[in-house]
Amino acid sequence: MTVLRKPSTAVAPLLLLSLLAAGCTGGAKPSGTPSATGKPTATEQPRGENEQERGKRAKAALETVSLEDPEFVESGLERVREGVHNLSPLKKGMAYKVSVVCVGTGNVKVVIADQAPRSVPCDGVPAGRRVENAPARLPIDITAMSGATGTVAWQVVSLPS
Repeated sequence: MTVLRKPSTAVAPLLLLSLLAAGCTGGAKPSGTPSATGKPTATEQPRGENEQERGKRAKAALETVSLEDPEFVESGLERVREGVHNLSPLKKGMAYKVSVVCVGTGNVKVVIADQAPRSVPCDGVPAGRRVENAPARLPIDITAMSGATGTVAWQVVSLPS
């Protein structure tokens, strides 16, 4: 699992690019169709998109804050079939937003702390959940639903109180 936490130096953007390039390799079956303009839309997969390209699209969909922003807490990128099982360290009692995006096919099940499970389609569109009065360690579990494939990215940001 690739997890990025708030950096202590200015090399974080290079680290993120290195992790994306090294961690997501392999082929994928062609799927989806380009739009009338020839460019993929947020809900379409480009033809022949591989894991690395899916990872880049997923990461780009969640780039609401940079690694250097004070609101950024952590983020991660993983293959759908491997899932995400993370325990995010937070400041107890604060408010946070957890955003998830899946790029591929099918749906993933997202469970954040004790909230009800939510199905998120692998269409490249981010879904977010607000967490009020956060625990000191926030469990985030994302698992593939039947037949789901692709890449899933998640991000935790703090919200103003």
